[in-house]
Amino acid sequence: MSQIPPNQPGPHNGQYDSQTQQFHHNGNGQAPPRKTGKKKWALGCLGLLVLVILLFAGCAALFGGGNDDAAPVSNETSSATATGNPVETPSATSEAATESPTEAPGPAVAEEAPSEEPAEPTEAPQPTPEESAVASDQPLGDTGADSAETEQDEDSGSTPLSQQNAVDKAESYLQYSAFSRTGLIEQLEFEGFSPEDATLAVDSLDVDYGEQAKKKAEDYIDYSAFSRSGLIEQLEFEDFSPEDSAAAVDSLSIDYNEQAAKKAQEYLDSSSFSRSGLIDQLVFEGFTQEQATYGAGQTGL
Repeated sequence: MSQIPPNQPGPHNGQYDSQTQQFHHNGNGQAPPRKTGKKKWALGCLGLLVLVILLFAGCAALFGGGNDDAAPVSNETSSATATGNPVETPSATSEAATESPTEAPGPAVAEEAPSEEPAEPTEAPQPTPEESAVASDQPLGDTGADSAETEQDEDSGSTPLSQQNAVDKAESYLQYSAFSRTGLIEQLEFEGFSPEDATLAVDSLDVDYGEQAKKKAEDYIDYSAFSRSGLIEQLEFEDFSPEDSAAAVDSLSIDYNEQAAKKAQEYLDSSSFSRSGLIDQLVFEGFTQEQATYGAGQTGL
């Protein structure tokens, strides 16, 4: 196979190039020697060797000895590689890591580490009385103690202590005085019992309020003088019913002429009256004209 002279076009896809190679001649008329790729190959091998050394140094810094200071050395090595600055050999890096194994991390590392503080225990929200009542299917306002006490009272058939005390107090009042139903309830409330306990206590007693009205009328007649209508009005003021009041007054044997005379004397003891003025005052108190005239005459007017 014949060779193509240097000054002839080279092969290209089975054809010859249309351009010819040109050489620059030196002074002696010879062509300069052609450059080879040996220098580029040597530089490439050197760069590959440096890269292998850097990788080995980085691995030694990361895994050698388990020290925390190996990470900064690896970062310096990587930054040095990126900037093209000289890099320490693995032996120098290992010696530096051995000389300061307990070197504390810099302020930046300390700032980056979040401070973990134990969270304070938070108190669980307490349910409201409404929520507790709904959860336990109990009426609002009822507690377990109240429910237990109510069940115990129902089982034993006894009344609550407060109500029993109200009953005892009502019975003691009825032993020395007469009361209407409303008057006795108000008296128990005045003693500090609740309206509920006072009402239940009074209603639990077997009281004849017609008889109580009669006793109350007798009490009034014992220390003051009354006409019939005046005594009935006084009993109604004590909250006896009109029927009980009228029946109680009519059941008594009262001399209203004598009551008019007592009332007239009471007026004269506290003030001065003429005969006609005293009679008018007695009529105003509910006495009849005849009763008033009799009472005024008994005083000497």
